[in-house]
Parts: sequence; C-alpha cells; structure tokens
Amino acid sequence: MNLYQTLKPKKIRKKLTPLAWGIIIVVLVAIIVSSWLVWWLFEEKISFETTHATRGDIHSSISASGSLSPVNEVEIGSVISGLVLEVLVEENDEVKKGQILARINPDSINQQIAKYTAQLNSAKAQLKASEQTLKDKKWNYDRLQELYNATNGASPSLLELQNAKTNYTSARADVDIKRASIVEIQTSIESAKIDLKNSIIISPVDGIVLSRNVEVGQSVAASFQAPTLFKVAENLEEMQLYASISEADIGKVKEGQEVTFSVDAYPDRIFHAKVNRVNFGSGDGSTTSSSSSSSSSSSSNIVIYRAKIEVDNKSLLLRPDMSATADIITAKAENALLVPSWALYFDLDKSLQKVGVKKTSSSLGSMFAPPPRPKAQIHSKQKAHTKTGILWILKNGKAESVSVELGISNGGFTQILSGIDEATPIITNIKMK
Repeated sequence: MNLYQTLKPKKIRKKLTPLAWGIIIVVLVAIIVSSWLVWWLFEEKISFETTHATRGDIHSSISASGSLSPVNEVEIGSVISGLVLEVLVEENDEVKKGQILARINPDSINQQIAKYTAQLNSAKAQLKASEQTLKDKKWNYDRLQELYNATNGASPSLLELQNAKTNYTSARADVDIKRASIVEIQTSIESAKIDLKNSIIISPVDGIVLSRNVEVGQSVAASFQAPTLFKVAENLEEMQLYASISEADIGKVKEGQEVTFSVDAYPDRIFHAKVNRVNFGSGDGSTTSSSSSSSSSSSSNIVIYRAKIEVDNKSLLLRPDMSATADIITAKAENALLVPSWALYFDLDKSLQKVGVKKTSSSLGSMFAPPPRPKAQIHSKQKAHTKTGILWILKNGKAESVSVELGISNGGFTQILSGIDEATPIITNIKMK
C-alpha cells in the first residue's frame, strides 16, 4: 500500500472517480505553470521608466495681491466757504503747478476787506489823537512834577500832582488800546486777504486730474473740514503697488527683489516691478492674500504685512485702483541642474506593489542595489526649507537610491546642487514589459 492510500480516508477514497482525479491533476499542473510564469515575468519583464536632469533657469516666488496707486496723489480742497464761481478743468486734464482749477465767489471777502480797511483808517486817526493827548498829559505831568520838586511841595498841591499823573497814565493806556486795536484790525485784513487768495483753487503739483467733485454754483462749506474738490496724481508714469503678504511669507520678501504682476484689464500681459519697501508694521487688511510658489490687524489669527512695489508706467496702461496679482521672486538661478519635482516623490515600494511585486523577492535581488537608503522625499510644506532629498537612479542596471542636495524649487521643477549629473538616469516609474 502506497503513502497516498495510507493517508487517504476510506470514505473519500471510495467516492473519487477518474474524472475527479483528472481535475485534481489539471489544477496541480496549472499551479506549477502559473508559478513558473510569474517567476519568468518578474525576472525578465520588469522595466524602469527614467528621465534625466536638464539645464535651465528657475526661480521661486511668493504670490500676493494688491492695488495700484500713484506715488503722490494730492487731494485739493477749499478752506473757505462760498459759492463756486468757476471750474476750469475736467477729469484727465493735465495741469501744471500753480494752475487755476476753480474760483469761489470772493464778493463777501472783498466786503470784509473793505470794512476792515475803513476800521483801520478810523483806528489810526483815533490813535493819532490819543498820542497827541498822551503827549500833552505827559508834558503837564512833567511840568507839575518839576515845579513840585522846586518848591519842596508848596506848589502845586500833592493832589494836583497825583491827578496829573493819573491823567498821564490813562492817556498812555488809551494809546496802548488804540495800537492793539489797529493790530487786531490789520490781522483781520491779512486773514481776509488769505481767504481772498484761497478763493482761487490752484494745483500744488504738476499732474493729471483724477477726479473733479465740484460744479459751478455749488455751495462749499468748510466749517469743520476742507471738502475735497479735486484729486490730482503728480506723475502716473511712476506708480506703486501695495501688496499684502502673509506672516508665513513675509520673511522671504526683501527690498530690491524683482516682481512680475498682471491686472484684469490686460490678462495676457506681464508687467515688471521691484520691491521698494517692506513695512515692519502689519497692514490694515483683515485677511491675507499671499501664498508661497511667492499698520496692526488680524483676522482668524492671520496677520498680514504690506510691501511697497515700484512700478514703471511709462506706457500709461496702468491706472489708479487697479487690482493686481503679483509674484515676488524670492530666489533664482540660471543654467541650473533641474529635475521634475515629482521625481523626488517617487516611492519604490508603492510602485512595486502596483505591479504586484515585493522588493524582497529573491527573484528581484539582481535588480536592486541593497540596502536602499531611507526615504526622505520633500513635502510641499517643507519645500522652502528642505536641503536634501532622495532620488532613485539606474546604475549598472540596478535601482539605487542617492541623496541629493536641493536648491530652488518652483513646484514643477527642483534645482539639484549635488548628487547627480545630467547623464544620470532617474527612475520615475516601474512597469511590466
């Protein structure tokens, strides 16, 4: 009796038919053949997809938004009240420093000047009379004082001398009052003349009229605050962009950095600019509008800062208050060695699992250089600070991990400072032939 007959239960041995035995044999053969095919496929049919590093220019940037404004925008108002007599400019007009923009009716001011002038003339006449009286009173007092001293008080009487002194003092006080009155009237006249001058609204700068908020016949009231009648931009060929930068990004922004930006009015055009100043104080916005690729308030614990960006606008395409989306270039390199950033995310174990292969399989031992180094792929949140990464390369027909020093990354490509060269095949995927 053979081993199979010994181990096989009698109940089963009685029920097996030749057909059942045939099926068992076919299954066993299929298992053996499948195992051989799997071994043959894994041994001979795995291939690596590779790429190579290339040379090119790269930069990293911070994206931010803001609005354009003139470097110097002047609000021109009226410091006097009255009816607008004349308006001499329109919006978009070019104006020169000292040019008349509008006039306010000066009639009431001229009347005041005439009234004060009459008061001044009268006060001067009164002063002249008072000065003559003072002169007389002084002469009389001096005479009596001299006589009193000469007669040892016999004549005039002490009472007469005191009365003379009182009259002299009173006359002197009257002259002082008249002089003060004249000064007050002169001050009123000068003030009225200033008002007369201010009734002519002039431009303090060369520029372009951005807005006109006044019409002929309009009543201007300047009791508490000078109303704004015109806005004039001194020079629209030079503008500024105030960009909002998040707290997380502000440390990367420096004066002198290059900036590119676009506006909705010209979506296909890129404008160039430069960072002029980075404010130490946080801005007035309530939310942040900057993100990496890129005085105190906060919203949702997010603080924003403002960067002033100089803009050349000699083409005069850009206008005040346009919204702009800017990229502040924080680092750049020319002719750098670049690899696709996703190559640094390549995971050998996961790629093998996708094709149903375990890297520990003895049949794959000749395809991988043992032992692989620990993975250290870069992550998006750490991208700006990561200095090293891992690339899988093909060396002498074997997959091998190498540590590389990373430079600038813009998301799509990453600069490689050391570890590989342009001839190094970089593994990006595994597939079956």
